[in-house]
Order: sequence, then structure tokens, then C-alpha cells
Amino acid sequence: MQPKSSRKKINKWVSKATNKLIREILPDGSVHRHTALVLVNAIYFKGKWSNPFPRERTATGKFHRLDGSSVDAPFMSSREDQYIGFYDGFKVLKLPYHRTMKNHGDGGDITPAILKHYGENVGLSMYIFLPDARDGLPALVDKMAAASSGTGSSSFLRDHRPGRRRIEVGDLRVPRFKVSFYSEMNEVLKGMGIGAAFDVGKVDLSGMIDGELVVVEKVMHRAVIEVNEEGTKAAASTACTMKLLCLTLTSPVDFVADHPFAFFVVEEKSDAVLFAGHVLDPTSTSLK
Repeated sequence: MQPKSSRKKINKWVSKATNKLIREILPDGSVHRHTALVLVNAIYFKGKWSNPFPRERTATGKFHRLDGSSVDAPFMSSREDQYIGFYDGFKVLKLPYHRTMKNHGDGGDITPAILKHYGENVGLSMYIFLPDARDGLPALVDKMAAASSGTGSSSFLRDHRPGRRRIEVGDLRVPRFKVSFYSEMNEVLKGMGIGAAFDVGKVDLSGMIDGELVVVEKVMHRAVIEVNEEGTKAAASTACTMKLLCLTLTSPVDFVADHPFAFFVVEEKSDAVLFAGHVLDPTSTSLK
């Protein structure tokens, strides 16, 4: 393997597969003369909201961070009725995407792998979990983790979805944001019980490369997601070197995401979570 040229080719493929949202998955030094194999996958999603936010209603407002400080951020707004669920300590907003997402000029664009798995009429939505308290995100995340232990985050999502009817909204504000994340996943994967892949004495991957003794050296993951008035653009790439409460609402409700929240992009039929993250500061590009 030619380290420099191989790294360049792989990064070029990832850039193309993610429509340039992710330009590099393999950083300098990740491919070297001892690298025998690089496994890479990529996912790209560009979804248009079924009800886009009018750009003329976007205005600057204060977003309150966990440390008590605030920052000016552009907030999208809409007068349309919305899917909102109310729970103990938090609210959930569902923002559905346009269902036809095969063509660039229609509802958006989506990577062929997702279309192949879920079909061309993919039903995707973004769910925003907003704690009532400005500093309530850590407690909400702990609640999610406790409820989903051993079953995955989709079980918590499935039990905390808005009803099927839209409700009248008074003040709806969601910040625009674009965030990215990069991490080496070795320790995470070892914690999930697949540490043997990194141990030459415990794994046999010789079937992948004839006659060669190989182990996984590094697993790198990068994700980017951008949310604006039209919809969402998101991409992720991984490289491996070898229950709604019954409420009677008599007046419009508010959903003002002016403090840290969690979001999930979910495929509705399977409950598969395609993208997830926490927005701690919409003006920062760091995805938590």
C-alpha cells in the first residue's frame, strides 16, 4: 500500500460519497507502510422539511449555554401547526422530512445504501428533545440512557413520540446549526465487547487478506450535520484500519429551543437512528 496516495484516494471517495460534507476521514499518519487494509463506509442524507421554515421569519435571538452564558444565534420560526409531545421535564418536536428523496431537485438526496435498505419512499423525521430547564440536558441524557439500557436509544424514542395530530403552536423557534464530530472509536468498541479485533492473539482475520496476519489498528468516525430553513444535510463516515401523555390543549403551546437539546434523525418504520447529537451551542461546529 502506498500510504500517501492510498489515503488521498480513500478521502476522495468519502468526499464524493458524502457530497463533500466530509472531505477527509483519514487524517495524516493514519495510513502507513504497515497498513494492510482500510475498511471505509459512508452515508449521506439531504432531507427537505415537509413544511419548510420561511426564511423571512428567521431572526437573531439568545441561546443559553450550559455554563450560564448566552450567544446570539439565528432562530428559525414558523406559524404552522406542529407535532409536539409533552413529558415529565421535557418536550419533543417532530419535524418530518419530504418523503420523496431520490432526486436532487425534488425532496433532497440520500445515499444509495439507505435507499436500498429502506426503499425509495423513505419516511424520515428529526426529533428534537428539549428539556424544560435551561441546564436540563445532562439529566435528560441520563434519563435516556437509563431507559434504553440494553435496548438501544430507539426504545426511548419509540416511547416518547408526539401524537399523530399536529397542534397549534404559539411561539416556535429552533436555531439553525451546523456541527461536526470526529473520534477514534477503538475504546468505545472495546467497551462494547469487541476488543478481540484489536488483539493479535484473539482474532483471525486472515480470510480478509490471504496468508496475512492482520488486526484492527484504528477505527475512525466522522459525522457532519447541517440544519436550516429548507431541511437537513448530514453525512457520516467510519474508517477501520485494520409514550405520549394525554393532555387537553386549549391554547397554543410554545416550543422555544433556546438552550441545549438533543436531536435524532429517525427512519419511522424501523425506528433506526441514522444521526444523533446534542446542540450545546448552535454557533459552534463541535458535535457532542
